[in-house]
Amino acid sequence: MNITDENVITSSSDKKGDLDSTELLTLFDTWLVEAENSLAESSWREVAEEDYDFYAGEQDTDEVKLTLQAQNRPTTTYNEIKPKVDKLVGLADQVRRVPSVLPVGKEDEALAELMNGVFKHFRYTQGLSDKEMDCFEHSTKSGRSFLFYYIDKSNPFEPSIIASRLPGRDVLLDPNSIEYDLSDAKYVFINRWFREEDIKAHWPEFSGSIVKMFQGSNDVYTPSYFDETKKLYRLIEVFYKVPKRVTWFLNPISGKPESLTRAEWIKFKKAIQEGITLPDGRVLNEVPQAFETVKKFVYHAIFSGGVLLEHGPSPYNWEGFPLTLYGAYKNEDENRWFSAISMMKDPQRALNTLRRQLSHLLQTAPKGILMYEVNSILNIDEYDAHSAEPNFRLELSRDAINRVKFTDQPQISNVYSVLDGTFQQSMKDVSGIQDPMMGVQTSSREPGVTARLRLESNIAVLYLLLKNFRRSRVQGGKIFMSLIQQYVTAPMVIRVEGQEGMQLVEINTKLNPQVEGFNDISAGKFDLMIDEEAENTTMRREIAQMLMELAHNNPDSIPPEIILEYLDLPLTAKMKVQQYNQDRINREVELRKMEIESKNKAKSQGEEK
Repeated sequence: MNITDENVITSSSDKKGDLDSTELLTLFDTWLVEAENSLAESSWREVAEEDYDFYAGEQDTDEVKLTLQAQNRPTTTYNEIKPKVDKLVGLADQVRRVPSVLPVGKEDEALAELMNGVFKHFRYTQGLSDKEMDCFEHSTKSGRSFLFYYIDKSNPFEPSIIASRLPGRDVLLDPNSIEYDLSDAKYVFINRWFREEDIKAHWPEFSGSIVKMFQGSNDVYTPSYFDETKKLYRLIEVFYKVPKRVTWFLNPISGKPESLTRAEWIKFKKAIQEGITLPDGRVLNEVPQAFETVKKFVYHAIFSGGVLLEHGPSPYNWEGFPLTLYGAYKNEDENRWFSAISMMKDPQRALNTLRRQLSHLLQTAPKGILMYEVNSILNIDEYDAHSAEPNFRLELSRDAINRVKFTDQPQISNVYSVLDGTFQQSMKDVSGIQDPMMGVQTSSREPGVTARLRLESNIAVLYLLLKNFRRSRVQGGKIFMSLIQQYVTAPMVIRVEGQEGMQLVEINTKLNPQVEGFNDISAGKFDLMIDEEAENTTMRREIAQMLMELAHNNPDSIPPEIILEYLDLPLTAKMKVQQYNQDRINREVELRKMEIESKNKAKSQGEEK
């Protein structure tokens, strides 16, 4: 198990759950062994470590290096993988779109604009864009990476939302999970390593001696919880799902579907039967129709060996796990994620071998042999000592020019250059990074439109990689927005982008939706959604373009308000355009009235004359 450099201890529950700690630890240990020994996990770790080495230029094993050195052959590495991976990461940053809050209906635009400003503010303060790119970079290099969202309660009065990138090696997944959003996963383990004094600062009951007892033996595999070399203890944070029967009903107060456990439903039902007075004075005493189903609840625990430090329901009101998977490509047979490097390793090995052989041949190939008749060369001794000098002159006897010649030097077959190009092209094909994307000019007389279409075709090859990147950003945006609505409850002033650039906006100061200036960001659970505008609005933009062309060909046939409905402009911009259009109409009406009055006045004056 690798040990990370930066670790963060998070605590979520103030007390342990009611379940027996021994049974829980046994269950967690069983899951942990299952995850660590699964084919998907063990294969991924082995392949990912090699992928990182190939990116860094360490592309030969120690045995290969020793063999080459014993044969006096070069051990040079011609790393063609690194620039292609760097280009993949740079390309993803160029085509990336930032998740944003979109309204479900037109009536939600005002709330959506407020929430979008809040969402962008906290994304900026947390540096989420950089962390998302870090996750994509490492998923491209190793196959997977994770972005973990949690609440830092160091200051309990002002908890802060933190997003932290987790290396793929520090997360253990349910080996039976196949969904990209981990919605079907039974559990997720997060590994961290700490010193004993750091752990006891948060949990004084922690006992390092008990943890060391769980190291196990060499005969039976047991998870490792203590690093003897670095004196670090392994803390494991687990999120897992527990199915429970719940009762679903339409809340007569809010009108929204809600679920309660059996015990909670009995209390709620009893309260309704006794009568609940609503804010408008009506008394609610009719029990709503209910249906009993099974719902999965997320629980959370922190443990190390035989020590259970925390256990209880997940502190985050989110239906899944508070982390996002960033995956590259997937081996469906092994249920294993793999990187863009994995497909380039074989041609890279072949390229290294070919070029090393070529270098060896050039270094050891025999040079042309001098053949001459006796006494035809006058300075033959000087030739033996100084023939390599650039100004050396060979002196021949009279009429001896035809009695001196060199044998032809052996020619190296052009198959080497053909194979070299084949191996390089294979790496370009599997990575999707062709010469035009690397900025290499392939033709000087090619039309610009043709070059652009070819470049777009190259990007289409990367659809799976970029699609997974988009899904991860959207999923992370949903989790991040949920945490914002749960924990950002205190009144505060934030800086957002407004119609006049950057401006300050108050939030959570007016909590009554009936009052002008309503700014409660915890509202609107069912009225907002997270998506990327650039992909979500393609059809809307096409409709807007058709309407604008129709309005251009037939002036005054399409009201601007209709076109604005299909343009994803901020609400303030739409209102400004509508106000400008209304003012223009009013001015035209006034001018028309003045023209009519002027004509009537001139007509009346003419009749008087």
